[in-house]
Amino acid sequence: MNEFQFIDKLKNIPLNTKITAGIKDDAAVIGNQLLCSDTIVENIHFKQEYFSPIDAIIKSILVNLSDILAMNGTPSHYLLNLTVPRGQSRLLENLPPQIEKISREYKIDLIGGDTTSSENIWVSSVTMIGYSDNPIYRSGAKVGDNIYVCGSLGYSSFALSLLLDKVENPPYKNYHIAPKIDFNYLSLFKKIDINSMIDISDGFLNDLSHILKQSNLGAVVDLSSFYDEGFYSECKLYGERDPFDYILNGGEDFIPLFTSSTEKELVLSIAKELNLPIICCGYITNEKKLVSTQGVSLEPKGYLHF
Repeated sequence: MNEFQFIDKLKNIPLNTKITAGIKDDAAVIGNQLLCSDTIVENIHFKQEYFSPIDAIIKSILVNLSDILAMNGTPSHYLLNLTVPRGQSRLLENLPPQIEKISREYKIDLIGGDTTSSENIWVSSVTMIGYSDNPIYRSGAKVGDNIYVCGSLGYSSFALSLLLDKVENPPYKNYHIAPKIDFNYLSLFKKIDINSMIDISDGFLNDLSHILKQSNLGAVVDLSSFYDEGFYSECKLYGERDPFDYILNGGEDFIPLFTSSTEKELVLSIAKELNLPIICCGYITNEKKLVSTQGVSLEPKGYLHF
């Protein structure tokens, strides 16, 4: 049983209370409240040789913010649970200033959590609370919707591949270590009709597939829309790497992917007016398959924990 098969089984457990949305989306929705959770584990999500535990703790906050944004929400409070290896607690002295900095930047407050110890690994788990009067789900895509991503893809996973190859200070490093979650996109979301949305964490094709599965639809992806001369050059420079390995399946981009029935030119015009990067990269179809504009089947190969 893999990760997504396990989650599908959990979705089938009957609920004892009435909620608007649960396991199937980036955050649970209860009334106008959003709740989500994410965990970062040493030697699975990061290694200390290139990623400090303090950076990993901050990233565990950031990835939850990405989930709130993908639900068309605004974050407010969070809980932080830390597992600290014995003998390494001195590193926590550097954490409070970083917590204060990120809390000020995103206007969020740490309100509790838990601390425990381990033999030799760090674990940081965050539960984020936010609010939305108009949450957007994965299940609402419609035939004819255009598909958009809010920025460039592949930078984070490309940087990770270089870090694992022990390249010092690789290009795009900050996209992996400290992704920027841009809530200015909420201004765009208010001005257009968005039918479905998800954040890209497991890879573009994987996450688009979640929308397609829950909406019972298919999609055509225009691979040429992702052309990025600078990124392509960097991939070539470091051993002729294929940029589409990172763009389509790399993951950890932490930007919204959404579908919209608003006219494409209008969406792009509003985004430009707001100075928000956006790429229109395909459209939704009623054929339950995921293909390129050339008709080639696109297979999700993003990250699975098990």
